[in-house]
Amino acid sequence: MIADLAKETDIQIDYRRNSPPLGQNENTNSLFDRATSSHLVLLHDDDVLLPNAVEDLLSCWHEHPTLTAAYGKQYVMSHDGAIDLKGSIGLNSAYCRTPGHSGLQRNDWEVGLLQQFPNDGFMILTSVAQSTRWRPERDVGAGGEFDFGLRLGFTCQDFFFLDRYTMKYRVTKTVSLSNVISSDTALRSYLILEGLDISFLGEAIRAGEAIRRKRMAEMAPVAMMQSIRLGQRRQAWRIYCSSNHGWRRRISLGGIRRLFQLLLSVAKS
Repeated sequence: MIADLAKETDIQIDYRRNSPPLGQNENTNSLFDRATSSHLVLLHDDDVLLPNAVEDLLSCWHEHPTLTAAYGKQYVMSHDGAIDLKGSIGLNSAYCRTPGHSGLQRNDWEVGLLQQFPNDGFMILTSVAQSTRWRPERDVGAGGEFDFGLRLGFTCQDFFFLDRYTMKYRVTKTVSLSNVISSDTALRSYLILEGLDISFLGEAIRAGEAIRRKRMAEMAPVAMMQSIRLGQRRQAWRIYCSSNHGWRRRISLGGIRRLFQLLLSVAKS
């Protein structure tokens, strides 16, 4: 397939198969290291850039030459490529990719904490991607994407949200609750936020803490279920009893179900 594609374009294609596999974290770092252009775009193999994406994102630097990164809105599409417009609006709203947030971001630290900075489809200075890198899997597990965006926002300046669709994010048939629970993405992201020192925010620390707590509350149910699946029952109980998984959530149907799953795992041990 790669050979056939190379015949149809003048764009250089550098395909490499790593044996043994590097894993997602080091594979991403390898891609960063091999980039030779001033800017790069990271794209997952099941997602799609819109035809205007590269030109539109690069134009942000024409207006703001000091940018670190630029990113637009994401369409949600099905496994077969059908666009879910309602889902797309919901996804972008959840991560503050709305008209009210367009342009140069006022607070750099918010782009990672709010998860406005996307997992892929962004354009970034190659030198910044290469120096920031993904941390090893032993440190962040499957939370590498979240950790990368978080550290970018804390250490770099000038991020631009382009209020325009630039890519399609594919929700594949394999994306289900069971597959989500089988990873540790939410758990790792939860623990990263839990151990985060935001004292450097100074006067903005109260705003930063509010965002951190909100994100942890959103992650808590899945993080708890991932802890159970990994056999980390004390961790699951700690999350269940935390302020991020408050009383209303504990006595909800979902909360009762999660407690039952935890007790069942203890009984089986």
